[in-house]
Amino acid sequence: MWEHLKQEQKEKYKTLITNFASLSEAFSQKAEADEKNSTEDFVAPIVNSKFQETVFQRAFQAVGEDIANTSYDASVVVDEKHKYLVGIKSFGLNSGDQKIAQFKKDSQSWNELLSEITFYAEISPDKESADRENYERYEKLARKIATLRNQRIESSKALIKGFKSDSTHVEAVYHVLMPTPKGSVPQIHVGETSYLPVDLDNLQIKGSTNLKNPTNFRFTDGHHDYKYTAADSQLHMTFNNKEIIVDTWDVQYVEDPFYLFENLHLLTADKKAPDILETVSWVITDKNGNVEENSGFNGFNGGSKLAKKDRLPRIIKFQNRFKNELSSEEMAFAIYSLEEILLKSWKTKEEKHQMKIIREKLVDFAYSKNNQDLIKSIEKLVYRPVSEVYIPIPESNHFHAERPDFLERILGRLNLEQRSSLFQKKIERLS
Repeated sequence: MWEHLKQEQKEKYKTLITNFASLSEAFSQKAEADEKNSTEDFVAPIVNSKFQETVFQRAFQAVGEDIANTSYDASVVVDEKHKYLVGIKSFGLNSGDQKIAQFKKDSQSWNELLSEITFYAEISPDKESADRENYERYEKLARKIATLRNQRIESSKALIKGFKSDSTHVEAVYHVLMPTPKGSVPQIHVGETSYLPVDLDNLQIKGSTNLKNPTNFRFTDGHHDYKYTAADSQLHMTFNNKEIIVDTWDVQYVEDPFYLFENLHLLTADKKAPDILETVSWVITDKNGNVEENSGFNGFNGGSKLAKKDRLPRIIKFQNRFKNELSSEEMAFAIYSLEEILLKSWKTKEEKHQMKIIREKLVDFAYSKNNQDLIKSIEKLVYRPVSEVYIPIPESNHFHAERPDFLERILGRLNLEQRSSLFQKKIERLS
């Protein structure tokens, strides 16, 4: 997932997480420097799990899925081929197995099986013997645990809001943040690993964690290693922390975080709103919110601004200018295209679309010749200046009557008695 997320979104996520972590020294006693080594004993960067989930949603435009204890925390759609269900976690880089599920209610029905495991472990001479004796019991219990785990995952998929549960190209991943421990250079490592249901067909029992606690045991499905602890009915998973790192962020601690907290209210103080006398805006889109392809706002995309009487002479001038630089076939194509674009009448929307196809082919031809004079000449003939925009004012007579000085600084003041003219003459306005 990480490699497919947009870089600017990852930068925003990094900034929010590391800025929060930069205040870590405000929440922990800073160890004194070791006089012998003269090295500072850094505190561990703080990653708040709730803040992490909120920031992940904000940065990646993810949908929160952590409702009613579902298996996933968020869903992300990068594009139609990259959709993700995400479990979000944070733990120290040197941490061990992490809790991924709990079965308090269901575990009550396993008491008899757990008692048998305890009994046979107690009468066994060593751990290896106890594990052999309890192998089938561990396997039976592991299958119960895995089945419940898989059912929860499947039911969670049916409840997701970010996209349809039967969507294709969906992958489930664990996204984790792993801060370095106290005493290390402060960093936060980004980790990622697959979020899979337990493969029931490939369960292998690894045995108890130790002889004194035989109801705590490990198993694997070939994809991930798991550990079940009976006292709290929790399922844990090994994340292989240092092997799943996909990115690393440095954390710079704020020199005096308390100063920031003392002055934070200054950043949120009410600011005086600017005095706005009047604002005027016009809608340039259609009822569907789209700017018309051939509108004045897209004037550059319209037909040539050349007067009709000047078009044929300009085509002849073009022909004379480049007759020694283009082959006869190339010149024939260029002249035909220019005549079609400039001399033919294009009135309907469909006809204008056809004209643009011819124009695009002509411009592509010019660029293929890698001749800047040719490119400039053709573009000048077939396009309008990009600096020109024409946006008519709705009910302009009424508008100018109400605001005769609206354009005074640019064009001059409107003569209300002669609404088609301005007080200043053109030569005076331009001087």
